[in-house]
Amino acid sequence: MEWSDSLHKTYEVKQIDGDGTVLESFPVDAKSGEAAAKQLENVADGTEKIAVCLDGDPINEMGVDYWLKRMRRR
Repeated sequence: MEWSDSLHKTYEVKQIDGDGTVLESFPVDAKSGEAAAKQLENVADGTEKIAVCLDGDPINEMGVDYWLKRMRRR
């Protein structure tokens, strides 16, 4: 089976503070929500959670500590 770029979707990665305010947000083309989260290089000051959204709906949310330990590991 040959993989195609058509398997990629555009996700939105949001960095959210404790009050629910979106501090930063950017689109990412990736094969999965996890792959989208792994493309985040740094978190903005004050970020408490990271949400990966598809079509405006969150499909994955994680705390900054989890992202640092699990997702950022390369």
